[in-house]
Amino acid sequence: MRELGQLAIVLGGLCCGYSAAASAWAARARDSRWRESGFRALAASAAWLALACGALVVALLQHDFRLEYVARNSALATPWWYRATALWGAQAGSLLFWSWLLATVGSVAVARQRHAHPELSAVASTVLALLVAFFVALLAMVEQPFRLLAFAPADGKGLNPLLEDPGMVAHPPLLYLGFVGLAVPYAFALAALVTRKLDGSWLAATRGWATASWLALGAGLVVGGWWAYRTLGWGGYWGWDPVENAALVPWLLCTAYLHSAVVQERRGAFVAWNLTLVVLSFVAALVGTFLTRTGLVVSVHTFAQSEIGPYFLAFVAVVLAGSLGLLAWRWDELRAGPAPPSVASREGAFLFNNVVFVGFAAAVLVGTLYPAVVQALEGVQAFVGPPYYLAVSVPLGLALLVLMGLGTTLPWGRAGRAALLRLRFPLFATLVVAVAAGVVLRRPGVVAAAAAVAFALANTLQAFGDAAAHGVRSGRGLLGGLRDAFRWRRRRYAGYVVHLGVLVMVVGIVGSHGYVREREVAVRPGERFRVGPYTLTYRGLERGATPLAEVTRAVVELREGGTSSVMQPVRLYYPRRDQVVSRPAIRSTLRDDVYVVLTAFEGDRATVRAWVNPLVRWVWAGGLVAGLGGLLLLWPERPGVRIPSIPPRPSPDGHPPRRAEAAREVVRALGSGPREGSRP
Repeated sequence: MRELGQLAIVLGGLCCGYSAAASAWAARARDSRWRESGFRALAASAAWLALACGALVVALLQHDFRLEYVARNSALATPWWYRATALWGAQAGSLLFWSWLLATVGSVAVARQRHAHPELSAVASTVLALLVAFFVALLAMVEQPFRLLAFAPADGKGLNPLLEDPGMVAHPPLLYLGFVGLAVPYAFALAALVTRKLDGSWLAATRGWATASWLALGAGLVVGGWWAYRTLGWGGYWGWDPVENAALVPWLLCTAYLHSAVVQERRGAFVAWNLTLVVLSFVAALVGTFLTRTGLVVSVHTFAQSEIGPYFLAFVAVVLAGSLGLLAWRWDELRAGPAPPSVASREGAFLFNNVVFVGFAAAVLVGTLYPAVVQALEGVQAFVGPPYYLAVSVPLGLALLVLMGLGTTLPWGRAGRAALLRLRFPLFATLVVAVAAGVVLRRPGVVAAAAAVAFALANTLQAFGDAAAHGVRSGRGLLGGLRDAFRWRRRRYAGYVVHLGVLVMVVGIVGSHGYVREREVAVRPGERFRVGPYTLTYRGLERGATPLAEVTRAVVELREGGTSSVMQPVRLYYPRRDQVVSRPAIRSTLRDDVYVVLTAFEGDRATVRAWVNPLVRWVWAGGLVAGLGGLLLLWPERPGVRIPSIPPRPSPDGHPPRRAEAAREVVRALGSGPREGSRP
């Protein structure tokens, strides 16, 4: 396997180099034969790298401890599924997996667009091949996943205990897929700048990839929070960890881009915004990867110190400088376009949306990099904790919720009196919720969050109500109207589903952070203590062992009213790594989670830490709803058809139109069906 894997990496790198050269020449000479040759070489590099990944997985599954990577990241007692996922469990293997994903995604993206956009595809193929070539060069010359040990041990060290979790199967691949997926719109954006094809064809060619990357990054962040909540034993799911922050930044920028792209498609505006956001999203993904690979920041996610740091930093600098240089070169052409949008319009809301998202991403990035910069310049350790991030995220998050509501209701162009009157119901709902929250909750921050959520939710529900009303007036019923909305205007209403999921998550985040209760006690068997409405009784310790760890389990009885249950938090010691891992016991309901951790013990005496975290399930439920909306965004639309939006209009006597009249109005607008050739 070693020789096969090494050969596959070398051949994959050679194919990348040839693909970059052939595609660049094809773009310059407009030669279709060289263009096709470059495309095939990029696909061949993906195949070779897939073979290298397969060879490393086989070595892990077969316990080939002659390989340093296998000996450091697996053991005889490691379950086979965790041996397979060890492919991305350490530096060299994860770089190999990243390179294969990038080559595969790039070759598929180029293959899908090479006939429709040959010039753009040739330049994009050059960019993607160069990106893959850099990572393959690191694999071949620095990391070397197939490096041999001088003496093969009888058993391996085993995977990092924190990685032996179902989250390991999904979280890293999702983030990697999101990161490499951003390379596709980035490559086509550079191609648009180079070829001066700034009409939006690059945007249409990569819209699906940008959406898939956004969805993968978002899912990766949610799964990562769920994993941390279940594994790390600190009572929370998001602690503003530097590496998770580095994944959040490109997600924020990609979210801004997806909203901004709608304006370019509908109004021909925001061209410069979109190109800049795509570049910043991909560069932010590279910065996050750099932080993870080099150990520059202190995090449970970072790999050990590595020799690739200087190479990676130089690569990020070249990508950023080259991209910004191209943008500056074409800036005069990018500035040409429609007049600035009206503030009271959907374009205006999206413009402010862009500004807030970019500001949010910049603030998170500054907080993440500040300790490393201080360490490098002054030699002292600095720490940026949750108070900074909360001071930044709370006002910006509230602003985004308000813009979410305005962007849903305000029309394109300029809002007239009738459009502004549509804000009456959302504003009334906001007022009612704000007053009720002020009376019941009595916390200014929570009241503001409740009002902002109410405003965004009311606007979103009003949009669904309009679709249902159209169905009633046309005789298709409420469900028929909603079905037609998702059938003919899927992207818009799928976006509203994403908004609903985000709002549910916000409710869970506010509840779990604002009303958490915590207590740490030292107890003997039979002693009890209270946390919130719950009584916990410590019953004693149970001890055992696994092939890899010594296990100590606390038995805690949880009682509320007349019901009781048993919780068993676990503390594991891994002798081979001299590492202690706490596994919490969690009792979860829609109302709250009871979260118990065994922090220390001596004899039968134990130190137990318990939290009551309200509404945590709402965070996971909201993530699922938002993910469903993201999948609907990816669902292909019927090409070339559009059902027009028909706002409700009163009859001449001032009363709402009768059902029959409304049905005839819809039929007249639709004709015999959707209009062919119109934009969806």
